[in-house]
Amino acid sequence: MQMRKNAIRIIVAVAALAVAVTGMAGQEPAGRRDLAATEAQVSELRRIDELVDSLTRTDELVLASRTSDRQLPDRLHEGLVQYHEGVPVHRGGISRQLAGGVTVSVFGTLHEGIDIDVTPLVPADDARTLIAQQTGVGPATGEPPSLVIVQTLRGDYVLAWRLPMADRQTYFLDAHGGRIVHEESNVFEQSASVGVGTGIQGQRKKLSTSSAGGQYHAHDRLRPAETVTLDMRHDKERVDLLIEEPEVGWLPSDVASDADNDWGDTAVVDAHAYAGFTYDYLAQRQGWNGADGADGRLMSMVNIGLDSHTAFFAPPPYGPEGTGMVAFGHWYGGTPVVSADVVAHEIMHAVSYFSVSGRTGEDLGGVHYFPGPSEFTLPDGFTPRCGESYVYPEGWAAPALTGVPFSFECDEEGRLLLFADHGGAIHEAYSDIIGTSVEFMLHEPPQGPLRADYLIAEDTGVTLRRIDDPRDIHHPDAYSGMIWFLAETYGYRDRLFTVYSRIGTEDGGRTLDRFSTWGYGGDHWNSTILSHAFYLAVEGGRNKTTGLTVQGVGGANRHDVERAYFRALTDLMPNAASMPMAASVIVQSAADLFGVGSTTHQAIGQALVAAELLPRADD
Repeated sequence: MQMRKNAIRIIVAVAALAVAVTGMAGQEPAGRRDLAATEAQVSELRRIDELVDSLTRTDELVLASRTSDRQLPDRLHEGLVQYHEGVPVHRGGISRQLAGGVTVSVFGTLHEGIDIDVTPLVPADDARTLIAQQTGVGPATGEPPSLVIVQTLRGDYVLAWRLPMADRQTYFLDAHGGRIVHEESNVFEQSASVGVGTGIQGQRKKLSTSSAGGQYHAHDRLRPAETVTLDMRHDKERVDLLIEEPEVGWLPSDVASDADNDWGDTAVVDAHAYAGFTYDYLAQRQGWNGADGADGRLMSMVNIGLDSHTAFFAPPPYGPEGTGMVAFGHWYGGTPVVSADVVAHEIMHAVSYFSVSGRTGEDLGGVHYFPGPSEFTLPDGFTPRCGESYVYPEGWAAPALTGVPFSFECDEEGRLLLFADHGGAIHEAYSDIIGTSVEFMLHEPPQGPLRADYLIAEDTGVTLRRIDDPRDIHHPDAYSGMIWFLAETYGYRDRLFTVYSRIGTEDGGRTLDRFSTWGYGGDHWNSTILSHAFYLAVEGGRNKTTGLTVQGVGGANRHDVERAYFRALTDLMPNAASMPMAASVIVQSAADLFGVGSTTHQAIGQALVAAELLPRADD
């Protein structure tokens, strides 16, 4: 029986505060330890390297991957997963780079002081049933749940069964108590013949298609990685079925088709063409083969519903073949969300997922926090306090929660805690960076109305972000302006949920105010801090918030900055990186590729300092 339509799904979909919490420097949760060292800190690098070797000998760190660098032949990259008494620790692990057998850099997270019984009292089969009962949806895979240790929002460690479900969430069920203690969203969204077609801006472009039965199909067999574009014809039920129940399988009739190979559906034309161009960029500019790095087939959906005002990536086990997929809807005015930068943005989410999880065992993720005031009165007179209970008013949260009690999360000293989704922000920043890079490859020089720029999705008629000037549309350009949110805990149908509040700060906790969203960790908003640093490293200029000026490498050398950023993600990035740690990884990548003190290394470092992701030399 399909259980996708249970009413609780509305709440579960927004109740995805990732509680594998990671802390800011100096604000790490108990037991959690962030590690970062490079050749620039020789003694610290040696000390951490010895620690890693010691933990490897005792099987507390287990080698998950060892890969050769695609650009530097003398380099190797190791991904090590943390274990406690034979059980993997969620978002615990190390990324280590070696040159000639000598460690060059180490980045990652270790969880210390774990003291729990690792014998599950709830069998795996029972866990599968309990998760389905408590969520109202079925499993997304026939695989059994996996046993892990997860750190909750309050810093406790729990032995848990982990299982992805059909509502595109992964749930963690306490293997001793039988209740869900944590959940994570699995969706990243925005809000052999050659044919031709017309895209959303009226431009003609070539499509790689296949012919069969007197029809042409949007099935690219010319590139090493096949791309199949499915036209869902706004059938939301079939969209959900193919995403959430891949065993159903897609049919030839699902593939977008045209009678004469002169395509008129703009959603099909641009989604299919730009997917091919994104493959070309990744292969030619970055040496990366397809979305998964191994030339696996890319499944893409268009026309997913007139009320689906978004584009998104869903990782395995979701999608028509259970291998992940990208999907593209329409804006409210009816324009398909399929510009070059948006299509490349969603495919880059797949690259981020496959590259990081392939090395480290898990995708980018993790929430960071810091303590704010014990109470604060908002401009409208509402005062959130620690230790008090409130009741959801109408319009604050999901409609089903009206009248339900909730409280705010605080630390042991009675201070309100402020949270932000760093892993999600890094994900979104990289997708904007590569989306922009693909646009520059395609549209410089301009092609009619299509031109390369640093605006995201502008060719669809809606500008989502500006990475050249984030503050112009109310996004942060520096770490001090990062948006952090209070967290609310409430009970509903015998479950406890912890979600991001709509109350947050954009000035480091000095003031609090209401924001327009509830249950959202600010990943798109905060992504512009890192993506603006990319812009400054290329073009140069002044960061509006800090006033610091950067000497960029110039447009003629933009590919050097792209290479440094891309390699940092695919070869070096640990899965629980904070934004400042990601900045350190990017600088290390630039040093590896171009040398310490090179023009590219200096430009990237200056830009990340200007964005307050790295300390100034005099700090």
